[in-house]
Amino acid sequence: MQIRCQQCHKPYGVAKDAVFAALDEMEAESLHHYDFKCPHCRRVNRASHAELLRAAPDWHKEKDEETEDGDH
Repeated sequence: MQIRCQQCHKPYGVAKDAVFAALDEMEAESLHHYDFKCPHCRRVNRASHAELLRAAPDWHKEKDEETEDGDH
């Protein structure tokens, strides 16, 4: 996933593993955005849940979270 810093305007890449980890954390903590730090200026850039899902369309919630409906 490519992000362009809102402060220094330099692009930087985020690995797919980091995107998966961000989506997992967002689901666990019910977050709307995830903060990525720019490696150039260290400022925070927000990425929405929808942006992260576009970057990782094959990501799925963990099975434990999907079966919390009381089906255990």
